[in-house]
Amino acid sequence: MKYCSECGGKVLLEQRRGNATWRFACKACGAVFYQTPRLATACIANWESRILLCRRGVEPERGGWELPAGFVNAGETVSAAAARETLEEANVEVEIERPYALLHVPHVNQIRLVYLARLRNTSFKVGAETMEVGLFEEDEIPWDALAFATTRDTLRRYFADRREGTFGFFFAEIVPLTR
Repeated sequence: MKYCSECGGKVLLEQRRGNATWRFACKACGAVFYQTPRLATACIANWESRILLCRRGVEPERGGWELPAGFVNAGETVSAAAARETLEEANVEVEIERPYALLHVPHVNQIRLVYLARLRNTSFKVGAETMEVGLFEEDEIPWDALAFATTRDTLRRYFADRREGTFGFFFAEIVPLTR
């Protein structure tokens, strides 16, 4: 960040008095720009005992399988974003049931809220950012081809909860593996 979006003045990275965090701030008007996590949303879209997965047609992780997911737009509710992303990626409408998981992924500056949802029908088809779309039973999930750890961890928890017959709400922090 070089220039202030408020006044056009020069922005510098500085550490404010009493705060250990470095932040971008405008020297002219004093505006502070916080680097906060981006909010993404996803759906576990269910039809009978199967769930909807999309094979990504865009980077990152092009070709990997993922829950329908994406970023929340300004002015949009998180649940509306989850439904919109499912419609964009799989051309199918869902009925959002309830929040299911919150995952913090600090190394990519992201927070993901996952909803349980029900497909309104099975007339899904490939969207603009997907290569393939399908319904999967637990034993059909392409576990080795999942695009993200958030998807893997959420689906593992979902299927365990389904076997137990109860769906709670869970939180996880996804950190990259170190060697």
